[in-house]
Parts: sequence; structure tokens; C-alpha cells
Amino acid sequence: MRYYQGNGVYRFLENCEQRGSFYWTGRNLWLLIYGDEYNEPRVLTVASGMKLDVQITENEKRALNVAKQLTKNTDLPINFVRFDPAKPFEQVRYWEQGMHTMPVLSDMDLRERFEQYGLTMNEKRAKKSINDKGSSTYHEWQRTHMGDSILAVDIDLLRLDNGRISEIIELKRSHKDIKIWEPYEDDYINFILLSRLARKTNLDFYIVYNHRTKKPFMDDVSIVKLFEFDHRTQPYCRYLTSMTMQQFAAAGTTRER
Repeated sequence: MRYYQGNGVYRFLENCEQRGSFYWTGRNLWLLIYGDEYNEPRVLTVASGMKLDVQITENEKRALNVAKQLTKNTDLPINFVRFDPAKPFEQVRYWEQGMHTMPVLSDMDLRERFEQYGLTMNEKRAKKSINDKGSSTYHEWQRTHMGDSILAVDIDLLRLDNGRISEIIELKRSHKDIKIWEPYEDDYINFILLSRLARKTNLDFYIVYNHRTKKPFMDDVSIVKLFEFDHRTQPYCRYLTSMTMQQFAAAGTTRER
């Protein structure tokens, strides 16, 4: 199960007037950016948990179109990996730019496909599991076979402006009081990767935080806290404002870059 499935931010956006101004992947679908040991983006991957023998779905098509838009006018490649979540991770459907079919590959073949992007594959675990909550067979394969020099980051949310992507947004939540929470420096390595992806296509990158409690569970999105993150500046991270979720949904934060 994805950590942010059922997240209060998603729930609010799903039912608000501005629903069309945001994109996020749904159940068993992920948009992932992989980076090398130098924190440089190497490939943008759409991963899908679906039976291998079904036709490509509308959700998969849209995710691929979003990936293409995120990498437009850049040299960053994209690929697509479909795995059957009900079976051991031994075969996948695979596509990359330039291919006219979606062949079935073995898990070892998949390793070689990622190696072509300059990613070091070995038996050490990757530096970052997807929000530390990824429990799919794909995420387990990733953690086992991708080298510890590889960064793997899930793209949580995108803001759209007339259908065009304008912002990459990282969602964070914890039990820590919203008044004192700040992005953890241990996460900066992942934020730098997302920031570099954003700047490749002249997008902004923001971190949005909301408070939650475990017992009883409550995902409080009445107020969210907004940070700007830019790897080109010092300091990298800057607090912008706190606002209601309605204000966040209604007003873009994009500024002159």
C-alpha cells in the first residue's frame, strides 16, 4: 500500500473545485525519478502493478504522458515497468523510448535496462525506499538490486496550469506540531534530486507539510505549511507560509524563476 493512499491532501484535492489543477498517480501506479551517485536525475520511470496480459490502461497512458511532459526538451529518458503484484517478481512488461512494442523481460533483463542509464546495479540496498512504505514486489526488487549509490524518489503531486505542469510538490506529514516542523536535512539528498528534475524543465519545487496523529488517526489538512526548495541557492530550503488547504488548492505558488 502506498503511504499517501488515503492521505488527507489527496482526499481534499479529489473533492475540491480545483481537482483538475493537480495530478497524482493512483493505486498501484508510481512515478519515480532515479538518480546516480552524484544526485543527477538519470531516468523517470512509470511503474504499474497490473496483470501483464491486459491492454495498457488509461491511467497508465496518462502517467506516461505526464512523464513525457516532465522530460520535454531535456535529455532525461523515461521508461515503463509493469509487474504483476500477485506474483513473484520474475517477469515484467517493459517499454522505453524508441520501442514499438512492450515485451516481457526477466528481472535480470530489467537490471540491464536500468544499467544503460548509468545506474549502478548491485546487491546492496538502494539509499531510499519509496517513503519507506513501498511494499510492492517492484519496490522489493528495487531495494534488493539497485545499488546503494542510487537514489529512488517517488513524485507525490504535480500542480497543473491549463494542463501544463508548473510545480513538483513533495508531501510530508508526521505527528510533529506544524508550528515547529521543518524538512529534515537527512531528506535533502532526495529533495535535491527532485529540485534538479524540476529545474530541467523550468518548474518550481515545493514541500507541503500537514500534521497527523496516530491514536486516534487523524490527517489534519486544515492548515498546511509550505517550503520552497532550490538546490541552486543557499540555504536550499526556505519557509514560505502557512495556509489553509483551500488557499493552497486555489492559488498557485509559481513565481518568476
